[in-house]
Amino acid sequence: MRFEIIHRTRYDYDDPVSYLIQLLRVTPRSGAGQNVVNWSIAAPTRLQQQIDAFGNRTHIMTITQPIQHLEVSVQGVVEIAEDASSHRFKADGLSPLVYTQATRYTQADVALTELANELLNFGKPTENDLFNLMNGIYSGIQYVTGSTNVSTTASESFAQGMGVCQDHAHAFIACCHAVGVPARYVSGYLNTGDVGHVASHAWVDVYTPNHDWLSLDITHQCVTDGRHCRLAIGRDYDSAAPVRGSRFGGGMERLDAHVFVSAQYDVQQ
Repeated sequence: MRFEIIHRTRYDYDDPVSYLIQLLRVTPRSGAGQNVVNWSIAAPTRLQQQIDAFGNRTHIMTITQPIQHLEVSVQGVVEIAEDASSHRFKADGLSPLVYTQATRYTQADVALTELANELLNFGKPTENDLFNLMNGIYSGIQYVTGSTNVSTTASESFAQGMGVCQDHAHAFIACCHAVGVPARYVSGYLNTGDVGHVASHAWVDVYTPNHDWLSLDITHQCVTDGRHCRLAIGRDYDSAAPVRGSRFGGGMERLDAHVFVSAQYDVQQ
């Protein structure tokens, strides 16, 4: 499957912004069931490229002259393996133990710890246990758009019983960390088949008893497949978010983002 992805983001500010800096994690990398054919970023200023601690390709954008509008566009083609077995893979440089450290978003409370102990065999889970946890998180957090925000923690979304894909991922990771199982957050795109209405998505990688990573979409209760395009990995949303930044001035901000994904089968001759 070949994805052609176009993602445009525009910011409009009530007042001039005097200084702005953003960290962009909007460039996918090859591996884990995908191959990047080409990719480009269009921005109003020169970008500084680097690789972060988790191996993500990042770009820093700094603007020092007053602006009231900002637009960033990414575009490229990525080949995605449809076979779900391609979405499990060996360790990629960092020790899996890096992904056992809880964060503000993934700190398990009593309820999540009890769920982890019940479903993950007190830290010695089978793969079937991991799938049971995926189903347990999905059952415990009903998908309701707008019910949480980017600051909501795993324990908060689980307590209220509502959330979105980010909350599903955080709660699953929190349970894994509670019993010492490595798990990490993945940001990316999901092709739902509804062309022109494709949003960003989040899922998880979990380290299995087979000593490899298995990529699971908690929201759709499946192993990731040809619908999923990975952008970045991290311990949680904060370390894998496509865009993070700060600014001086600007007043109120209006954000307008559009993602377009067209997919087609790559027919081999």
